[in-house]
Amino acid sequence: MIFSTYSRRLAVAGTLTMSTYASLSFAAGYTLNEQSASSMGTANAGAAANTENASVMYFNPAGIAFLQGTQLSGGVTFLDVSNTFSGTATNTIGQPVAGSPGGDYVAPSVIPNFYVSTQLNDTLSAGIGLFAPFGVAGDYDADFSGRYFADETELKALSLQPTLAYKILPAWSLGLGVMVTYAEGTLTKAQDYSALTVTSGIPAALIKEGHFDVSGDDIAVGWNIGLMFQPDADTSIGLNYRSKMNIELTGNATLTQVPVATGSNPPIAYVSLTEKASVPLTTPESVTLSIKQRLSQDWTLLAGTTWTRWSQFENLDILSDEVSGSGRISAISGPKYGAAGYIGHVPEQWHNTWSWSVGTAYDLNESITLKAGYAFDQSPIQNAYRTARVPSADRNWLTLGLQYRVQDWTLDAATGYLFIDDVKVNEHDYKVDGSKIGKSSLTANYELEAFGLALQISKRF
Repeated sequence: MIFSTYSRRLAVAGTLTMSTYASLSFAAGYTLNEQSASSMGTANAGAAANTENASVMYFNPAGIAFLQGTQLSGGVTFLDVSNTFSGTATNTIGQPVAGSPGGDYVAPSVIPNFYVSTQLNDTLSAGIGLFAPFGVAGDYDADFSGRYFADETELKALSLQPTLAYKILPAWSLGLGVMVTYAEGTLTKAQDYSALTVTSGIPAALIKEGHFDVSGDDIAVGWNIGLMFQPDADTSIGLNYRSKMNIELTGNATLTQVPVATGSNPPIAYVSLTEKASVPLTTPESVTLSIKQRLSQDWTLLAGTTWTRWSQFENLDILSDEVSGSGRISAISGPKYGAAGYIGHVPEQWHNTWSWSVGTAYDLNESITLKAGYAFDQSPIQNAYRTARVPSADRNWLTLGLQYRVQDWTLDAATGYLFIDDVKVNEHDYKVDGSKIGKSSLTANYELEAFGLALQISKRF
């Protein structure tokens, strides 16, 4: 269909905006730290220095150099997030948006992991890990009052990490893991065309609500390098660096119920548009320092800190992958955002964060170890840019764990409870230059909490 100038003005009046959503997992941002029940028992304290099983390769690939023989470890983590929403929203022309609180928008999820390591000789070890490094699944009810800002958000990723570790000296090891990651994602929202009642005099009764959807996938490569020092049987220190990954989710964007002029009665008709699009996303670098210290025959202390470079996440953009000017969605959305080729734009402006954790393990007897841990995670999100897709704030994490050993088998179970500060959202639409668009807004308060349960089984050969 060829758009007349009048038709374009109608569509521009109510074109789309999108954003992303950070995971409410037991880690700030959208990374997932639920990689091992044995580490979750101590809130991941000391995880980059703890060589209990092959899962250490996720936290520090150098750790497998201190594992004997061949070891297998695999498990799952179950996450459940509960939320209470209260707030109000306005549309493009400042009118209240009717709707519900959105329901329980984060569905329970299952996060798998599997690791295997083998000692090739006295100095060289190899392994491979399969895990989900980041991800989220959120879906508000269709009548959510903030649906013009957020509806469904899904981000899934699975990484395969071949790993090598080398003992430089008897007490020192160096490890490298290469992360090959497949990621796929979907972002949706309702589309507001209310401005047509002002710009074109269209009766409100004729205005329909549209829907926007973008989905795509990609394969990216990153790396994970670590150093471990074990001066004696009671002390272990680990340092790990995880690289960024440049991901570009490539697929299709769809916009429904787009109004076009008919030149007759009724004055407008509605069409659906599709365009090739991409969502660039860079996962952050991080540096972790961990220590594990046996205090007595029965007690072990673990601690650690992680710095994460979230400041790379400045904006979330949805970009046209078609020839400039030929994409019908970007042709009408570009003027809204003040930049050609843009289908969506949300300023994020995240900042770098620190997390700290401390934990303890008590050997009840030769077969049973009890664990407990506490972690504090800073949120990377600034108050001014917090969104309905990212209702996140600083969080505190309390965990308990149980490890049971019999012969060459080990079973780990852990549970964690996440306390999240009350979250306030004051969201608007913005142009690429930072100026606000229209009168649409969402003012809300979220009360959030999360519960996790992890199980893991390990075997030594």
